[in-house]
Amino acid sequence: MRVQVPPRPSHSEPMQRHYIVTKGELNLRVEVETLDNTQAKLDIEVPAEDINEALEEAYKTLRGHVTLPGFRKGRVPLTLLKSRFPEYINNEVVRMVVFPAYEDALYNRQIVPLAQPTFDPPLEKMQVTEDQPLVFTATVSVKPVIELPDYKNIQIDKTPVNVPREDVDAFIAQLQDQSATFDPIQEDRPVNVSDCVRLDYTCILEGSEIESESDQDIDIDLTDERYHPDLINGIIGMHIGETKAIAVNFDEAYHTPELRNKQVIYNVILHAITQKHLPELDDEFAKDLGYETYNQLHGVIWNNMVEDARIQQNQEQKVDILEQLIEMTNITIPDDVVDQYVQNAIENVRKQLKDNNQTPEQAGVDFEVLPTEMRRDVIQQTKQNWIFEEIATYEDIHISDDELENGIRRAADIQGRKPDKLSELLKENNRLEDFRIQLEHEKIYQFLIQEASEKKSLIITG
Repeated sequence: MRVQVPPRPSHSEPMQRHYIVTKGELNLRVEVETLDNTQAKLDIEVPAEDINEALEEAYKTLRGHVTLPGFRKGRVPLTLLKSRFPEYINNEVVRMVVFPAYEDALYNRQIVPLAQPTFDPPLEKMQVTEDQPLVFTATVSVKPVIELPDYKNIQIDKTPVNVPREDVDAFIAQLQDQSATFDPIQEDRPVNVSDCVRLDYTCILEGSEIESESDQDIDIDLTDERYHPDLINGIIGMHIGETKAIAVNFDEAYHTPELRNKQVIYNVILHAITQKHLPELDDEFAKDLGYETYNQLHGVIWNNMVEDARIQQNQEQKVDILEQLIEMTNITIPDDVVDQYVQNAIENVRKQLKDNNQTPEQAGVDFEVLPTEMRRDVIQQTKQNWIFEEIATYEDIHISDDELENGIRRAADIQGRKPDKLSELLKENNRLEDFRIQLEHEKIYQFLIQEASEKKSLIITG
């Protein structure tokens, strides 16, 4: 299972919430105190007239829903409502006033919160009184002020990409091996370590067949290191027509999660010992692969390998740049921001497992180490986002609508989708802005690669 976690919240946009608000704008008194580089304390006072208006709204709503003996619906006296439902009315007014006041304070002071606020007194202990203002404090984590390092003075490996002919020849040799044919040999003897064989094998784990690890009428070269040594050693010495159960012990690095650190049984039926024949590396070989000549095949493969090497170098350059930027920049991320993301992400993983009817072991998920891994990832990703936001602003690097459209077209082509369908999907999942940021990050990376200088080699003289 490929575990997906929810997208990290943008740290350049305010959190969006929906609450019942009072009519008109609140006439707030707000004082802001910066506790440190990552927290802001807002002392908020909601004036008495706004509290009174909220109380009237709460009484009106309650009166329309409450029925008491001796009174028609909507006719319960105000004094009776106050005496019978004080806790409900108080909580309703707090709900109507506090968050709108908090949001207005953020907006007016241009503060962008990164996580949910902490209120003092807590919401459940706030008390409103008629003709009295409501005073409370909201403490919230905010994006710190970031001082950018000299990001144009980064050194990276800019060695020109070169693919030796030997690497191209080795790749073609793999194609040659994949095109090999196998002919049974007419010898009555046991299988040797250097033989090729044709067989069926069925993988059994705890009494059940693992279809992804089973095959029929397959030709195997026993010198091929892709096959498990336990299986190869078990096949050696078999005779044609023989059936054998071979125990195979997989380690923790095996590619199939459900088989890691497990012992399975391969039921093997040997059909033949075979002779392997490799095709000649000539024009006919190239034509079988869709090319006119062998030279054309060689040239296309060389070009593809050069392009792959350039992509690999570009990726390594980006990793190097990001590591240096993070190392050079002093950034503190509030713990509650990280904790909130990790908690949401883990719940998302649990939901995915449940929806797919999978156990953590089947999906290769270890909930003991997952929080630590996610915490490390979100810290690095958040630092990258903040640093890149600052660089984008300073260098005026942005993604235009045309660039966004072209990016969607390229991504759709890779995914085999129609561009308009991918665009609709991004919008439906509220990921269009995330996609734009992804394109912006790539644009910043290429800018930094261009600005970076060649990494100097360390020369040691004796």
